[in-house]
Amino acid sequence: MDPRLSIDWDNIRVFLAALRAKSLRGVADELGLTHPTARRRLAVLEEQLGLKLFERRRDGLHPTVEAHQLEGVARSVEAAMHRLGRVAQAVDPALNGPIRVTAPHLLISELLMPDLVAFQKTHPGIELRVEASYDVADLERREADVALRAMPPGVRPAEHLTGRLAAVSYKAVYGRGDHWIGWHGGDADRAWIEATPFPTLPVIGAFDDAVLQRAACAAGLGLTTLPCYFAEPLLERRSKPTPQFDVWVLVHPDLRQSPRLRKFRDAMVAALKRHQPRLKGES
Repeated sequence: MDPRLSIDWDNIRVFLAALRAKSLRGVADELGLTHPTARRRLAVLEEQLGLKLFERRRDGLHPTVEAHQLEGVARSVEAAMHRLGRVAQAVDPALNGPIRVTAPHLLISELLMPDLVAFQKTHPGIELRVEASYDVADLERREADVALRAMPPGVRPAEHLTGRLAAVSYKAVYGRGDHWIGWHGGDADRAWIEATPFPTLPVIGAFDDAVLQRAACAAGLGLTTLPCYFAEPLLERRSKPTPQFDVWVLVHPDLRQSPRLRKFRDAMVAALKRHQPRLKGES
């Protein structure tokens, strides 16, 4: 049989990772392989195809013309394999197995952690694997099963995703004093300061993290703008809350009917709706 008809999917994964990482070490780190295993799988693929896919140089892997010609087909195979996995997960009726979740760090730690714990205890057969991230997880490539995402008010997620707008998070000005606590420092903060009720106050310091901002504000350094759910009741509010972002609970359309993902998605939507008063600064 022609060896090109029995290509191992894992070797195609190594090929695509090599195109991204440009080094065997990067491939090994991305796919969780050892360096020798990554090298061996790439060599096996080249032997099966009868093609040289990369030039090995001191500065890493350099794709050949043949590699670039095969890239589009390999990505189609990758998309098909991911879809196979999603459909298989969707038709599995069991309420057990892992669910990979991504959400902004503050949303998990300051608002939803009790709800995540309650869900895990109610469904011990489901294992939550939570990653704190502000990035848009690649649901297409199954880097996550469910993504909780903060979108600008009125902006919808990408069309290829499905989900529900669960709540709206509000922000306000907090603290006391005659200075703003800087995020980046100096003139870099003027644009957002001019849109506040205190547009002429000077900036002091630079604290580029919400946790640091809250701590500096609580210690009396000055004013800051923070999500209401994160700032209250620790800090004194100085302005009327205004919408900051919409909170969406998203899945890939292929996984929409998965029983365990639907159970988790519904639980998170319900939790966020319960938290809406806190998100608005009303409690």
